[in-house]
Amino acid sequence: MGHIRVLAAGAGVSAALAALTACASPDDGAAGQDRCSVRSDPAPIERRFPAFGTPERVHWCGVVLNAGDGRVPGPTDVRLVGVVELAPAAFAGIVEDLGEDPVAQAPQGLPGEIVEFLPGEARWRRSDRLDRSVTQGRYTGSFHVDTAHRVVLVDCVDPVPPSTEPAP
Repeated sequence: MGHIRVLAAGAGVSAALAALTACASPDDGAAGQDRCSVRSDPAPIERRFPAFGTPERVHWCGVVLNAGDGRVPGPTDVRLVGVVELAPAAFAGIVEDLGEDPVAQAPQGLPGEIVEFLPGEARWRRSDRLDRSVTQGRYTGSFHVDTAHRVVLVDCVDPVPPSTEPAP
């Protein structure tokens, strides 16, 4: 009976890892590498970031972090990095969440495959307030905003969709 519980627990862990890495494809990189395959399907972005509404254009990728050597299962984190062009109404909400005192800050350490999709001459702004608003404390992430192009640069680890459970 104990073996059945161990097998069931192992299956649960495998399912959880599959859910976390669903936004990364197998060729999205290996431990210690910041390479990725750029995707333009909006559904994973819409699901994880409902405040973005239905984006007009997306380019994103998942970079597998600390994947280990594959012999022993372990935690796998996925860094999601993307450039998301928002519709005007959704962008207005993001700018409002940015607050009155955003910081001018250029994004750093981005995968080269994503850099080519950044708007030219962007003037990036970010704020802790926007980061908290989008992540809701469920994961780490930073969100840079360029108002001239209605673009949000997403850079986060293990982003999960907001809870669908009703608030108590």
